[in-house]
Amino acid sequence: MTLGMLPQLIEKIAGLALERGGMSTALERFVTGRMTRLNLTRLEDYTALLADPAGAEQRLLIDAITVPHTWFYRDAEQLQTIAGILAEAPPGPLAVWIAGCASGEEAYTLAMIGRRIGRELNVLATDINEDALKAAGRGVYSALAIRDVPVAEMRWFSEHEGGFAIDRALCTNVRFVRHNLVDPPPQPPSARGGWDLVVCRNVLIYFSPGSAARVLERFARSLRDGGSLVVGGSEVVFEPPHGLKLVASGTRLVLRRMSSLPAAAPAGFSGLPPRATSVPDLMIRRVSPATDPAIPRPSLATDPAIRIPSPVTDPAIPRDPPPVRDEDLVTALNRGHARFEAGEHIAAIAVFAELARQYPSVAEVWLFLGIARYVSGEAKTAATALRASLCLDPAMWPAGFYLARAYERLGRHADARQQYDLIAVDNPLVLQSSSALFNELRALRHDFRSAARRATADRSGGARALKSKK
Repeated sequence: MTLGMLPQLIEKIAGLALERGGMSTALERFVTGRMTRLNLTRLEDYTALLADPAGAEQRLLIDAITVPHTWFYRDAEQLQTIAGILAEAPPGPLAVWIAGCASGEEAYTLAMIGRRIGRELNVLATDINEDALKAAGRGVYSALAIRDVPVAEMRWFSEHEGGFAIDRALCTNVRFVRHNLVDPPPQPPSARGGWDLVVCRNVLIYFSPGSAARVLERFARSLRDGGSLVVGGSEVVFEPPHGLKLVASGTRLVLRRMSSLPAAAPAGFSGLPPRATSVPDLMIRRVSPATDPAIPRPSLATDPAIRIPSPVTDPAIPRDPPPVRDEDLVTALNRGHARFEAGEHIAAIAVFAELARQYPSVAEVWLFLGIARYVSGEAKTAATALRASLCLDPAMWPAGFYLARAYERLGRHADARQQYDLIAVDNPLVLQSSSALFNELRALRHDFRSAARRATADRSGGARALKSKK
């Protein structure tokens, strides 16, 4: 369907640029379903309904297209920088605003860091997605969400109904509130004149440059003198807003308020005019075998390590398998995803391996089989499946990332570095199934190259460490 004026309306409502977050497909699917349910035949009628700020349709749509996916201790290197900022801040309780908190993992992570370094934090965590905020309030997470939690911090979790519940003692100074970043910033619970720290990581990558610039201006005005703003590693700010200065902190850059600014914007503030400030995507070098003959690309014909089963070569597959509809493939993939996200990796492998026998030419099947085998510690067989996925579809860049990590586990560091160089995350990624892991990859897309270069080992031992105590 044609989206008409919806992209412009959504940018006006929430600052989101559909082309920057891969949200167009989700939007089209949602709008088609809603129009059917509401018995609407014209997109214009639905757009008019959506434009009503007092109606429920706006919130339903925002919840459907935003990416409320993150995990605990995401980007540990940057969290070390944040810990340093908190440790060096003036004495007394610190006011911290997490803008775009998704389902709450980052808020609880900072609360853990505050406890560890002995600083009292009053954390306000905001997001535009109501479903994500409800999940944050529940505080129950999957094994996938806590895989990077350091072993020492697993004391804050307990097993709960197939997941892991956050210790309520950690929630004392954490509040979750709905907030739209195009609106005036919330007021801090302190008398310092502004927030001590504003954290907005991997959020502005979904905004248009103009909208992102205006959000940065609001952040600048909401900080106290000497307060700090931390954005995601891929959200490169070439021209800081007035009053903020880029300073080195640890291994990362931080925006710090160095001079007095007018007080935080009053109610009704609609944003400053766009400046030259922009938050562009991380520049990614495209590499392809067609343009760089020095880069080898394995193929089905030349790579003997890749074995894709087929009815001709694999006696376990019937010569004339019964026809299977695409919806059956998607249903089975989602069944495997559910097993994987519940931490039942062996069961997930069984599902994906059976699908690989039934659908030997579907790259998506080999991708998830490879990831499940990698997480289970089967680096060699994971690499075989991931290479198969790439050969079937060179645009399947998550397979390249996990293949590089598998090579690292196997001690093939030169191959791992070469694979990282081959990753081109600007390729379109189209998957038939729905997985929390895919949401994670989509959320990570813009800082994927830097994350890939920093990744040297799988740090998913946190959840397994807790289970090993039982």
